[in-house]
Amino acid sequence: MIGNKIKALLNIRNIETKTAYEQLDLMQQSFSRKINNNNFKTDELIKLADISDTQLAFIDKKTKQPLITFDKDDLEKENND
Repeated sequence: MIGNKIKALLNIRNIETKTAYEQLDLMQQSFSRKINNNNFKTDELIKLADISDTQLAFIDKKTKQPLITFDKDDLEKENND
């Protein structure tokens, strides 16, 4: 299911699969495997959000408001810790 949503996001944002896997520093086969196995790491999802000009977030079910969002800055902070 995650793989289908990733494909849908890329489609909605008109992002070529090649662009996505290159930005993730993956080979085409590795990216396809991740899509088929629903096997993405958090940092990869954050990078996909950045590529697609979106955000990865935890959203409150009642209020529909984002409680916590993740972006590329979070990856940079983590790498510096």
